[in-house]
Amino acid sequence: MKTGTMLKSVGYAALLAGSALSAAGQSLAQTPDAADTVGIEDIVITAQRRESSLQETAMSVASLSGDDLARRSIADIEALGQLSPSMNVAFYQGEAQIFIRGIGYAGVIGGTDSSTALHVNGVYLSRSSAAVPGFFDVERVETVRGPQGTLYGRNATGGSVNVISKMPTDEFSMDASLLVGNYDRYQVFAAAGGPIVEDRLRVRAAVQLEDRDGYTVVTRPGGSKDRIEDKSDLTARLTIDYKASDTLDFLLIGDYYRADDSAIVWFYNGPGAANNPFYRDYLADNGGALPAPRSRHVSSDITPFNKLEIWGVSLKGTLQLGDYTLTSLTAYKKTNPYNFNDTDLTTVNAFTQLKEEDHRQWSQEFQLVSPDTGNFSWILGLYYFHEKNDIRNEYFLNHVDALFEFPDDPECCLLRLNGATKTDAFAVFGEAEYGLTDRLKLVLGGRYSTEKRDGSNDLVFVDFLTPVLDNVAPFDAKTFNAFTPKIGLNFQATDDVFLYASASRGFKSGGFNAGSYQNTPFDPEKIWAYEAGIKSDLFDRRLRINASAFYYDYTDLQVLDVEGQNTVLRNAAKSVIKGVEVEGKALLTPEFEIDFGATYLDSAFKDTCLADPKYPLPAPQPGCTGPNQRNLDDFPLPRAPKFKMVLGAQYTADLGDAGRVILRGDYSLQSRQYFNAFKLEEMSQKKFGWLKARVTYVAPSETWKIAAFVDNITDEKVMTSMTYWADLADGITAGVMAPPRTYGVQASLSF
Repeated sequence: MKTGTMLKSVGYAALLAGSALSAAGQSLAQTPDAADTVGIEDIVITAQRRESSLQETAMSVASLSGDDLARRSIADIEALGQLSPSMNVAFYQGEAQIFIRGIGYAGVIGGTDSSTALHVNGVYLSRSSAAVPGFFDVERVETVRGPQGTLYGRNATGGSVNVISKMPTDEFSMDASLLVGNYDRYQVFAAAGGPIVEDRLRVRAAVQLEDRDGYTVVTRPGGSKDRIEDKSDLTARLTIDYKASDTLDFLLIGDYYRADDSAIVWFYNGPGAANNPFYRDYLADNGGALPAPRSRHVSSDITPFNKLEIWGVSLKGTLQLGDYTLTSLTAYKKTNPYNFNDTDLTTVNAFTQLKEEDHRQWSQEFQLVSPDTGNFSWILGLYYFHEKNDIRNEYFLNHVDALFEFPDDPECCLLRLNGATKTDAFAVFGEAEYGLTDRLKLVLGGRYSTEKRDGSNDLVFVDFLTPVLDNVAPFDAKTFNAFTPKIGLNFQATDDVFLYASASRGFKSGGFNAGSYQNTPFDPEKIWAYEAGIKSDLFDRRLRINASAFYYDYTDLQVLDVEGQNTVLRNAAKSVIKGVEVEGKALLTPEFEIDFGATYLDSAFKDTCLADPKYPLPAPQPGCTGPNQRNLDDFPLPRAPKFKMVLGAQYTADLGDAGRVILRGDYSLQSRQYFNAFKLEEMSQKKFGWLKARVTYVAPSETWKIAAFVDNITDEKVMTSMTYWADLADGITAGVMAPPRTYGVQASLSF
């Protein structure tokens, strides 16, 4: 990284931190009774596979407790992304696309791996559909930013989201809530648990049912109207904690999720490439008209559905070997998304999409952890992961026979982009800290990963006159290996100021693009990440400011695109991300607190030439050699907005014997982001703000409370994900939108 660029980044961080420090510090200094306030509480996290203080953890981590999520009205991972300065999330056709610092998942068809890992209770979940269930009965959520090449499992070059659910308690407890809101929404939640056999066996069971009408009005042939983009789901979890002896403990968790609704809608964004006039004429001749851009009034000749079923079980065994801890984590997960949607967005029977995955994964991890005392501590581990996934992506293109002047055939034509993948991954890893002095520690770590990928393509144009467009072929199995080291320095400058710097390697395996014409593997993406940060608690722990500056050097970044009727996965030669993050919290008075965060990203492709399939060039641009290639040097990466900030304010009014009232508001502002590699405005979301508020009354007994909330107060129309349609469908741009304005009330009981 150039010295001037680093100084600029560090200077920007100092400016943001200094501004926040100055404003908050002045306010704190002017508070007469500030000395009597209680400081910001310490947050304990497990991001480094052992318990540690957030303020003494040498990585950029954001942690929100279950109460924090409730006060911010965060019920799913998409809402978490709205209020995270370094994170963007979209619910995309039954999957969750998670981007951290501009790196993540942008699959168009089923079966694509993410570059951001999701863990629930320590278990890595391979499929992005597994992130769709809400933050259900959650103890806390930890968002770890940046590549996690040492301690974590697969495909964490962007970072990791770790969800930790509530565990059984030593005493009987019960939680229940009822939420009602607009769009006829209701949510019922109940959980109970406690000891079954004192000091031996504890359990907790939780269940949630949610239902609401759709956000979108659909017009059917003949003019009748209905609502789609609704929600109807069930979530359940059973946790059993068995203490076999003073040194051996078993934790068994079983979970189940089911959705049966139409919570998938394509929204028209604009004409895009407009490269198939026949398709436009076909729609017009049959009485079809595209909706207005970004309108929640669409048309359809089908009944879309979204059926998602996920279930799994995990067993964690913990054995104390003196001061050392040996842990075994065994898990099985089955994920089955199944949905059907109208992709022509009109009342004409022209273009539909069906997606399905039958995914099974099994994983086994062993960890041996030393005591965290003295000058030397370490963790060693072994990890094995196995998955199989049968992928179904089927597009019914009823207009194709007319396009090629074939005889009219109601059964023509089904484009079946199906396939299968198989993965066997193994890793051995370790990380150690050595105290060079009482305040300075050296961190060394490494992970060796090997992955064998296999599968097949099953691409058939059913009922088409010739099989020339078919591609039925097995893949030649391919093994990918990588060593990902880490080195860092941690410095406890004072009791309240912690500094760290690190250099680490990240790795996302190569693989196969099932359901396409690609029968050869794409390459792994690799990254060198450099980061320096500060974590500080100031003014008697009434002001917390954490900041970091980072530099990512990517090689062979995996980029997804649409070429003709084919989804292709390319490797960009190089890309660089430079950024600065600042986060903090201030207790301005005993009753009033604010939290804030901002991220600046400077992302760019380097030495990268790709052909834009929608806007082909007559000749390659300077610096490129391939046919029609465009030089992408200095183009921003997809899903990497240059700037995002979040701000929250909370006021607690003490009503004495009558209880208390908590008022909270949250606001985020995000600059333009692009959804493909070619920096096209038609494939972007311009700058937008997001505002939400919540007021909560807490009874004097603290056993019950009632809250009123409103989300997306200004009713912003925000595209959270976008793609080009295939050339057969005129190359239009379409995608998914964030929810409209919603509001409601929620009553909760806990004892």
